[in-house]
Amino acid sequence: MSYRILAGLVLATTAGAVTAPPAVAQQPAGPPDGTAAEQATPDVLADQPLIPTEPGQEKRREPLRVRVGLGPQLVPGFPGNDALRLTPMISVARARGDTPFGYGAPDDGTTIALIRRGRTEFGPTVELQGRRRTDDIVPGLPAVGRTVELGGYAQTWTDDRWRWHGEVRKGLGGHEGWISQLGVDYVRRDRDAWLISLGPRVVVTDSRYQRAWFGVSPEAAARTGLAVYSPGGGIQSLGATSRVIYALTPRWGVQAQAVYQRLIDDAARSPVIRRVNSQDQLSAGIALTYTFSIRR
Repeated sequence: MSYRILAGLVLATTAGAVTAPPAVAQQPAGPPDGTAAEQATPDVLADQPLIPTEPGQEKRREPLRVRVGLGPQLVPGFPGNDALRLTPMISVARARGDTPFGYGAPDDGTTIALIRRGRTEFGPTVELQGRRRTDDIVPGLPAVGRTVELGGYAQTWTDDRWRWHGEVRKGLGGHEGWISQLGVDYVRRDRDAWLISLGPRVVVTDSRYQRAWFGVSPEAAARTGLAVYSPGGGIQSLGATSRVIYALTPRWGVQAQAVYQRLIDDAARSPVIRRVNSQDQLSAGIALTYTFSIRR
């Protein structure tokens, strides 16, 4: 499939950039004050820092900086999809004063840090999984509705440049299964001037999740001609993700990202996947970013 070439080019380019970054001063990749990764959700430390004032005057907060990114991306509509869909790529990050924007990977769920201890944090996470209609991928397979995946995450930074991140979510409606995602990112940056990240991923799912997307019931087998198949739980895919952010001016910048997954074990052995040859899953996008300040 043509997008396998795209996956190789994006990840190879990013890997090369990681090993040979621009010759400028380096800054720690982790948030200097232990703030959360880049996300569109509230930051519980957003009220800091404060601007010192003259004695007897009240301290006032530093301006809130917001970076908004918008552009196109190509993604599989659901696990095992053999075609890419064009969807909007949207990102939002915020920081106070001169504090650099926090880091977030392209495949992170929407998270809220409720507990922070230094560079470690915990909190809830939510993700929306697309639906599969009866005429998608192999006509005659049962539909799988849109799924809200709700769960929790844990994250920590080590050696300034290594981020360890894990999420566990339960499907509400749709596939109704459990999904776990584990990964580590190597991040290099020069504050907000540029950022490059690359890291491996492992996705683990239970049997209910895999039966919804990769299974073939006797009724579905009769309609599609596929063999009856009932997968179990376990490792569903191995992959990698990358992100590049570059500031063109103090206000304008570009952001590119890619996520690659290769289905393995029970998922890869599914007659559904073998019929359409969709073992490789890629999403990639590019966006224009704009940074502005809010004083209050």
